[in-house]
Amino acid sequence: MPPLVSVVTLTYNRCQSVLELLEALSAQDYAHYEVILVDNNSADNTVEIVRSRYPDVKVLRCPQNFGMVSYNFGLANANGEYVIVIDDDGLPASPDWISQIVDRFESDPSLGAVACTIRMKDTGRIAYDSPQFIPEGDPARGFPTAAYNGTGAGLRMEALRQVGYYPFHFFRSWLELHLCTRLIEAGWQVRYFPSLEVWHCRPTGSVYRPVTYYGLRNYLWYVWTFYPWPYWIQETLHFLGSRLKLTWRRPASLRLLAKATIDAFLGWPRFASTRQPISSQTLNYLRRIRRHRNDYGLVPEYRRFPAPSPSNA
Repeated sequence: MPPLVSVVTLTYNRCQSVLELLEALSAQDYAHYEVILVDNNSADNTVEIVRSRYPDVKVLRCPQNFGMVSYNFGLANANGEYVIVIDDDGLPASPDWISQIVDRFESDPSLGAVACTIRMKDTGRIAYDSPQFIPEGDPARGFPTAAYNGTGAGLRMEALRQVGYYPFHFFRSWLELHLCTRLIEAGWQVRYFPSLEVWHCRPTGSVYRPVTYYGLRNYLWYVWTFYPWPYWIQETLHFLGSRLKLTWRRPASLRLLAKATIDAFLGWPRFASTRQPISSQTLNYLRRIRRHRNDYGLVPEYRRFPAPSPSNA
């Protein structure tokens, strides 16, 4: 029997998106998988509707909205040898998506995470936050990347048990990089496979993580958690300087940067005990990757989202 795969998704007041995702998953050619839906206390009857239409889906309802870290509840309840995380506004781009992820894991025991190409549904273009990678390797073995994009990715449960899940105090933003940094430091491979694509159904340009509150605050916490001395000081100054240039002459963005920075400094003492500096080798590896782009012509620059068949229209 093929290995069990746990597909974990998270939602908050997006019932229609969840139903579209569950329909897409039902069309996958990989039969041995379970689906776990974590609901962040939605008020749109998501739980009731999913339970009535998809009784085989394991639904976990949070008592409140814990943000993206609610994925942890799904990961903790997953029974699979491999876990696939996919946001409720993500859709597999091919019916063999799960099968291909499993094949990558089965062929490389050192592989801790599989990163996929993220393509925007409304434009057909590669998302700005699709994984950055070094174009060294080949499509079959994958390419070095610092982190996957949680819109759709694969994880090896053995690796998760070793390094843990997402940092609960982050709420959202930079969770994937935090987890993948621990994976890489522990000796696991995080690789990007261009042909494994996921459609992101949110409108292009609706979120730009580097200038959101959590994107700003959490990146500082990420640096203070992992960067060894004195690199954490250098990166902090570089980050704040670059963001100041990015938000200059934008009063609202400047206020946001100031608030996020102040909150980062004030909040850090509560989490300072989580600091776990990585080796200089891992740091240099991550820095090298993050200087690269996310597109080298390995997949089409543009791909049209397939129109629904008449029976599903």
